[in-house]
Amino acid sequence: MSIYDLMSIGNNAMMNAKLGINVTSNNISNADTKGYARATVNYASRAPIMRNSLQFGTGAEAVNLKRHYNYFVEQQFLASNGQQQFWNAKAETLYSVESLFKQGEKNYGLSAALNKYFSSWNALTQDADSSAYRMELSEYSNTLATMLHTMNDSLKHEYEATNKAIELGVADANGLMKEIAELNRGIMEQPENLVLQDERDRKVRKLGELLPIKSIHQTDGSFSIITQAGQTLVDGVDAFELAQKGPEATANLASGSVFKGEIKFEGQSSKELKVEMVTAGPVGTAQYRVSIDGGKTWLTNENGEERKFTAGGADKKVVVNGVSIWFEDSTPATNLSVNDSFNIVAKDALYWKKTTAHFVNITPLGGYGNEEGRLSGGRLGGLLAARDSGIASYRERMDAFTKELIWQTNYQHSQGAGLVHYRETTSTNAVLKPTMVLNKSNLEYGNKITDGTLRFQMYTAQGAPDGSKLEIAITPGMTMQQLVDKINNTPAGAPKLQASLEGGRLKLKPRTAGASFEFAGDTSGVLAAVGLNTYFSGSGLADIALEARIKNDPKRINAAVVNGLGLVNSGDNTNAIALQKLKDKAVRLDTIHTSTAATFSKHLSSLTALVGSDMDGASRNKVYNETVSKDLEKRQQSEAGVNMDEELSNLTKFKHSFDAASKLITTANEMFDTILRLKS
Repeated sequence: MSIYDLMSIGNNAMMNAKLGINVTSNNISNADTKGYARATVNYASRAPIMRNSLQFGTGAEAVNLKRHYNYFVEQQFLASNGQQQFWNAKAETLYSVESLFKQGEKNYGLSAALNKYFSSWNALTQDADSSAYRMELSEYSNTLATMLHTMNDSLKHEYEATNKAIELGVADANGLMKEIAELNRGIMEQPENLVLQDERDRKVRKLGELLPIKSIHQTDGSFSIITQAGQTLVDGVDAFELAQKGPEATANLASGSVFKGEIKFEGQSSKELKVEMVTAGPVGTAQYRVSIDGGKTWLTNENGEERKFTAGGADKKVVVNGVSIWFEDSTPATNLSVNDSFNIVAKDALYWKKTTAHFVNITPLGGYGNEEGRLSGGRLGGLLAARDSGIASYRERMDAFTKELIWQTNYQHSQGAGLVHYRETTSTNAVLKPTMVLNKSNLEYGNKITDGTLRFQMYTAQGAPDGSKLEIAITPGMTMQQLVDKINNTPAGAPKLQASLEGGRLKLKPRTAGASFEFAGDTSGVLAAVGLNTYFSGSGLADIALEARIKNDPKRINAAVVNGLGLVNSGDNTNAIALQKLKDKAVRLDTIHTSTAATFSKHLSSLTALVGSDMDGASRNKVYNETVSKDLEKRQQSEAGVNMDEELSNLTKFKHSFDAASKLITTANEMFDTILRLKS
């Protein structure tokens, strides 16, 4: 081996030590840089040389830089962190909602307001003519309505805020997908660029906070990113997109189906509705069933039997959880086939944009996000689950609660009489088409009208009963115009009312000047449906209010009834007792979320308990997955993180290597000088 070989070995050793010092210094300077993965230099022996049949080593050279990062652990971390972000987002969203339902120890809250409302009816039974009790009832009724309005506004605000958060999250996810694709491009061009690899892993983690993902390493150095459900988000240098879309209905017709029509819907629902035909035939004859969990289970009736609905046209809409469903056929008409199915998404949903024309719905169906093909984690999944299975679901339950409270109160109130007779009155609810049958009209409670009798008692100008009552036979299939005609065409000689329609509202007044009338009973429910002689106006959480006539004059509170002689006796509390008993009546709410019959208080308590349970479950899952994620992060950092003691030790080692290499070069140089002196 020549002196030149020794100098070459020393020079390489010095450069290797210098490279080691540079890499170690970079590790130290990035010790607190988030997402930085420490690097080390891989060295390898250089090819030996042969001299006089002897093999001599030629030193070492730096082969590459090794980036310490455990991708197996990272896959586990992405899965766990995605779950943590899911439950964290759900817990954060439900936290403010839970406070709306909390019933404190003090005398406040919705539950207390409901109790005050019913206790005020009970007080009125003690003295039905008392103006003080009537004023108290009016005030507590207003308080209850106001609190329900406040809850509606608060839930609406939380819903809109969550929607905005989802919108921002979708924009962030789409941006991250594009950035990862560009980083893939850079890494494919510069495979040894560790800075780009660090940046890509940081971006992947950020994307993993929004969506449940896993990464797949490709041989060209790029990543493919897919959701846990299998949707591709990044494929090399190509990035896909997510999109939010409004309500829509899609069809999935059975093989051989000839149906050319469409399914139509109106309204909103927190649940997606899957409609599947169970009998074949034309629109108006074929029957279908409905699922809210993608077809795993189907809606049942009170007896647990699967509910069947007729696929009617626009005049025979079916209402499921606030969504009106009907079919429009083509011309010529075509038949629906068994297993023809339709998916109704009556809300804003999140879609994976597979192609420019093909969108795949990935919105979670339930609160746990574990459905096949749907988001199973990530912040976006948690926000969507909290919005639909939380906020929107709670609002639907409260709306059904309020709707039933209005109906039960109005139905019973319409049976009674107040302290003053009517000289004229107009219904609070209007029909859009007077020629449409009442139970298929736009009336919110039109479907509750049954066969029955509507009775009126007429009074003279002096307030005395005139000796006869008007009785009108009611059927749910009659129209508002037919009702008007029936009232106006009572038998000759009988005291008559004059009925008319003003803007779709039914107006009643005596034909005789100075006369008055009273509602003497209604077994059909038509009064409560159109809003005559009722206590509340409105039809749900957003618009419930104490009826204006009662608010302006508490004497209109119907504590009494018209007796058999046509009189409204002073102090009569018959109807007040019946209204007070509504507190203990078991009612069934018109919602797919529950089919249990219970009192209003128990319905409210049940919903409050559900909200608390959802919040507790989200919090527990968040803590569990947070613990797992932290453990996986520690495992990753044990390999990728910078250990300062270890780096300082390496720095000392490389310094010693540098000094030794310098000594080797100095020695070789001295040997060379000695040889030169010998020649001279």
